[in-house]
Amino acid sequence: MQHLSVVLALALVGYPLLIAPSTAIMVIGAVALALCCLGILFSTPVLVAGVVLALGEYALALWLWAGPLRLTGAVLLGVGLVVLLETGDNARRARHAARGPGVVTSQLRYWAVLGALSGMGALVLTSVARAASGSVRLPWVPAIAAAGAGVALIAIAIGLAGGRSLARD
Repeated sequence: MQHLSVVLALALVGYPLLIAPSTAIMVIGAVALALCCLGILFSTPVLVAGVVLALGEYALALWLWAGPLRLTGAVLLGVGLVVLLETGDNARRARHAARGPGVVTSQLRYWAVLGALSGMGALVLTSVARAASGSVRLPWVPAIAAAGAGVALIAIAIGLAGGRSLARD
């Protein structure tokens, strides 16, 4: 599972470079990838820091790019970040555990459902935001959106940490 998490982190950090290749995005991406890899190996909060930095990298790439926004790319990146948090946390916790025959398939099914529900939720919320943005124009919309997504990712990380502490009791 660790290899899957690292490949997913590499894909998510590399995507903003396809949108707007620049030195700043490459440096932020390298730091985000290093934090993600360290988080996969050692600690979920470090992984969350890497994911939030990758989200900031994506926001910077969108800000530098003058073309139209791509809703599909944003939804896939968001779902990918959530799945990265799940896979990274699971890989770290189950590093030396024995896995039965149905465990991996069950986990993959869970991640697929999580990704599908997250994607549908993102599309619904984006539609609502698009309708609301027709009447209100804010100059810092990308920064506000990135901050909101970062808060959501931190809430997911707190939920993951809370689930572990309940399991120990």
